Amino acid sequence: MKSSEYRRYAVLLPMLIATAGGGVARAADSYSTPAPAPDCPSLGWSEGLANYLKTDYPFPTSDTANVPTPDCNFHEWSWEAFVWATALVPGPDGTTVPRFMTLPTEEDLLLPNNDAGTVHPRPLKLAARSLVPHGSNGFTEGAGAIVEADGKMLVAKNGYPVYASVHLNPSYFATAQKNLIINGGYTSQPAASTFSVGAAVFKATWLRLDANEKPPAGAYTTKAEVPVLETVTIPGGVTIKPVAGKFVTVTVALVGLHVVGYTENHPEFLWGTFEHAGNSPESPDNTFSTSGSSPKSYTFYKANTSYAHVNKASKPPHLKLNAATQKLTPVNNVVLENQTGGENQPNGVGNILTLNTQAQGFLKGLKTPQATFATYKLIGTVWMLPNTYNLQSDQTSAVGSVNLANATAETFVQYPTNTSMSKVQNCFLCHNPTSYSFQKVPPKLPDRLIALSHVLSVGTPYAVPNQISGAVTGPKAIDETRVPEPEAK
Repeated sequence: MKSSEYRRYAVLLPMLIATAGGGVARAADSYSTPAPAPDCPSLGWSEGLANYLKTDYPFPTSDTANVPTPDCNFHEWSWEAFVWATALVPGPDGTTVPRFMTLPTEEDLLLPNNDAGTVHPRPLKLAARSLVPHGSNGFTEGAGAIVEADGKMLVAKNGYPVYASVHLNPSYFATAQKNLIINGGYTSQPAASTFSVGAAVFKATWLRLDANEKPPAGAYTTKAEVPVLETVTIPGGVTIKPVAGKFVTVTVALVGLHVVGYTENHPEFLWGTFEHAGNSPESPDNTFSTSGSSPKSYTFYKANTSYAHVNKASKPPHLKLNAATQKLTPVNNVVLENQTGGENQPNGVGNILTLNTQAQGFLKGLKTPQATFATYKLIGTVWMLPNTYNLQSDQTSAVGSVNLANATAETFVQYPTNTSMSKVQNCFLCHNPTSYSFQKVPPKLPDRLIALSHVLSVGTPYAVPNQISGAVTGPKAIDETRVPEPEAK
């Protein structure tokens, strides 16, 4: 399909959705489900998901082998990758854990031993990213930070921040390790160097629970170490950050999961995202309005909160930490602004919703605890035209769910409409060849195809800082280490 055709569908689809939804800011379940494409999914597809639960079954890569590839195939791939990643396998102490939790993390990239990238049970240690440079006393590295990728913090209704963890399959790990910024690998590789077919990375988001708090209905829970936080005064401002070396073990619930993989003909990777079904209200694509609200409460939304007051971040000193309870105020209210990520392909919305029904039905038929993952749903998948990824690619090159966002991972960078590709915001806004050349952190690094990976910044100032800061007076935050968001090209 030609780019001009994609643009034409991007204009037509919002009108179709608005007609189906009957108006602006209606709840996602208040309109008739759009029809999927014929043969989406193909007969027996959901039954075939059982293969991805097998211990030694390979990660999916062949859904996009034939060109042109139907829209349905991309979203089928996302579900296959999700089932593969969440297949329960042996974990520590005789327990079972989702497969992605046995994969190496960013911390392993810096370990000197040859088996750092092997698959084995690992403890979940969240927001352990160091505040001191690599090689300094007290340097540590762990999965994720206490803030989202844009440096802002999502505070759940119970007052705890939402944490993230990143998990790399062995293929992704091996290539990333060769291209790390910290050891000069990034600048020594050719501009065209990239990953291989089958490379995959997963980013999970986690909700910390109080000691006696029930998790979101049906959500997967596990134990994790999280840092103790403190508030410190800095010149002209204040910072909330982890106390070095202090962690507590808590129960966390999985509330989101990005599945990202290099499939045949797609070196830019396919980017899919899943959320727990109870996370937040969601608006049909291109219908979000600040005049809306929902009468129902969700994990990250209080009933009847005006949409004029959702998806708004706070920073210190307005954001305050109670050191004794480790809870923050104010909390955030969240809405998913595009139910299927602004999907812009013919039948795209119907494809996603139908595949969700099929895959969830398959998972519901499994034994507990594997059946737990039926409470998660695909929001959407974004990709580029086959074999078109180059040094000029960015978010405007996107196809599919062109405004894709996860309400628990990209809360504050959602964009409500897909009608102008110059303004859309999706994974390729930040994950592109210019990831390390637009930043103020010196020196700016050359563009590379492999720069779409942010794990290459582990242990360097290019990584998102594990803290959140603000000025005591004046409009500008005192946050010298924060990497600014990229501007649309």
